[in-house]
Amino acid sequence: MTIPRQHENRGITAIVIDDDIDTVEVLSEFLKIKGINVIGKGYDGLEAIEIYNRVKPDVVFLDVMMENHDGFYTLEKIRETQSDAIVILITADMTENTRKKLRKLDASAIIYKPYDINEIMRETDNLVLRLRQDLIEDISAKKVRLRELNAILGNRLRESKTSTILQSLDFDEKENLV
Repeated sequence: MTIPRQHENRGITAIVIDDDIDTVEVLSEFLKIKGINVIGKGYDGLEAIEIYNRVKPDVVFLDVMMENHDGFYTLEKIRETQSDAIVILITADMTENTRKKLRKLDASAIIYKPYDINEIMRETDNLVLRLRQDLIEDISAKKVRLRELNAILGNRLRESKTSTILQSLDFDEKENLV
């Protein structure tokens, strides 16, 4: 069964950061149409960091070239806060230097302008799916460890009860002797 894309992404939250107000509005509307909940909009790198830290979105759509604290700075600061954050960089700068810097800063994905909303959705879907899979694996590992700890505690509790019963029987025997 295939889930329509708008329902598949329900619950995904995002912020959109670009120094061009029209770009922020258009991308936000496209994302909303595709079922992504845009919970923050910003227009420079400092604002992006503040919004990110306040709302903790699932995905950040971030322009690279902005006048007041660019996307490189912003990505670096977000990585310091949360190393596995999904940050999709959007840029018109196709130079190798920019590509290298973004790889070094561990950009989740790089989308080149002019972008296609379907390309953005494919990247977002893949990244969110990978994040969800990582979370499921982490939860599964924690469940296994929790079962192990419960078994250990259960054994200790049984041993403790047995010990308490034996101590009680021993006390009763001593009491009968008196």
